[in-house]
Amino acid sequence: MSNESMSMKSMMQVCGLKSRMTFRENYVAPALLDNAIERKYPNEPNHPRQMYQLTKQALEWKKSQED
Repeated sequence: MSNESMSMKSMMQVCGLKSRMTFRENYVAPALLDNAIERKYPNEPNHPRQMYQLTKQALEWKKSQED
């Protein structure tokens, strides 16, 4: 996942997955619980233009892995 916001559809395409429900249950929900990603509209999970981005914590971890 890049440092920019991505829609669920974009994330699924990057991962090569097609089932939205499975992707949400197996990837998005755990990542939200682990604070690895955050919603652009946190108070509206079903917002029609919902996007996701890496949290500050995840970006720091990602950077430490690149060094």
